[in-house]
Amino acid sequence: MKMPADWPSAVTLTCEKCGTSQAGPMHCGKPMALKKVGGKDMLVCWMGPDCGKTVIPKHHGKPMTVTAE
Repeated sequence: MKMPADWPSAVTLTCEKCGTSQAGPMHCGKPMALKKVGGKDMLVCWMGPDCGKTVIPKHHGKPMTVTAE
């Protein structure tokens, strides 16, 4: 399976309240990207949500902002 051309090379998660940032999770050797799954924003594996998906981490009780690079 070939990775989609528009897949991000890196993902950063940032707290909107305090500005803390961290690298986004990886799956199957590539960064997970923000996609809708069942109408909900999630981080998804490049091979699709059936391979791997996770909720967006929270910081200070709110979901972190996802930035793709």
